[in-house]
Amino acid sequence: MIDWGTGVARAGLFASVLPRAVASARIAGRGRPDAGVPPSAVGPRVVGESALDEFFIAINSVIRDIPPLEVIEGNVARCDAVAAEFTALGIEGIHQRPNAPRIVSQKRKMFGTTRFDQIDYLVDGFLPQSVVVDDPYAGMTASARVLSRSGKGRRWIIWVHGAAQGRNDDLYAFRAGHLHGALDYDVALPVLPAHGARRLRKVAYPGMDPLVNVVLTIRAVVEIRALIRWIARREPAEIVIAGTSLGGPIAALVATLEPDVSGTLAVVPMLDLHGTLAHHMDRAGSRGRELAALMRSDPVTAVSSVIDPLALDPMASPDRRLVVAALNDRVTSLSAARKLHAHWGGQVYWYAGSHVGHAMSRGIQDAVDDFLA
Repeated sequence: MIDWGTGVARAGLFASVLPRAVASARIAGRGRPDAGVPPSAVGPRVVGESALDEFFIAINSVIRDIPPLEVIEGNVARCDAVAAEFTALGIEGIHQRPNAPRIVSQKRKMFGTTRFDQIDYLVDGFLPQSVVVDDPYAGMTASARVLSRSGKGRRWIIWVHGAAQGRNDDLYAFRAGHLHGALDYDVALPVLPAHGARRLRKVAYPGMDPLVNVVLTIRAVVEIRALIRWIARREPAEIVIAGTSLGGPIAALVATLEPDVSGTLAVVPMLDLHGTLAHHMDRAGSRGRELAALMRSDPVTAVSSVIDPLALDPMASPDRRLVVAALNDRVTSLSAARKLHAHWGGQVYWYAGSHVGHAMSRGIQDAVDDFLA
């Protein structure tokens, strides 16, 4: 077993990339008829995409800074100190409706052939006093890239990126030009805390401090809801929110809280942030299992309950909900997408490939376009 005690030991994960890819492709090929999950095709492409997922996991395991066990135990103790308060407040108590944002700057920019506005804005305070100190972005500006024709009555889509994204190339990754030009949507791409130009030294999201993960998720939700207030001033015809991977549950949370959101889609969503981290830690020997147990502990579960998108239903009608699930998702797991679809109802698109591989799927692009048309 690999032990995360040293970087060299963690590098041993690379040796298991191909065996795990082959095994997972075989499992996906059987499907889950009892759960309504179709079988995936089995072949070189599926194995190759599975290997991409496993390689991505290995890379992140090697470069991730794993604090000493006692530090993470202290992080969990901080969760325990506010767990009762969080569970008493619940989702609707924690996520207060923000005012419209205060625009700090709006600059016209170009990336490749795509023109967009970069909007930096401030959001009013929103956290319980007990955890304000745990917000590394207190008093700092939020940011979004916007493609808009500036008219009233326009359709809008807000797309929330995944982990390690938030750069200008999101404009291409999420086909902002296509959504704006071909599908005639105005497009907003918010930048999550700890991503893109908003990165701060020693702040990781998702990271090994569960309370900071929860606080930054709350911050992400309120920043996007404030952006919706800004869009609402333009009297939009509709607002759709989408999220990929880490952005999936954030988009889903916004959709449960915002009556102005009339459609929502989640692409290969990371449904349970700390459960996902724990799943990957379980691979890493005795120390990894100790860390995984801490991430699954009662205090972490309690504070995480206020960012659980399964606790409420989206405001959008079931026919305006879409989940894209990768049948061989090794990064966030197929079960996450399956649970979200079971909760939402609505539409599901089963992609016969992996988490990383979904970005190359024309089938997913067509399914999304059909949903948005």
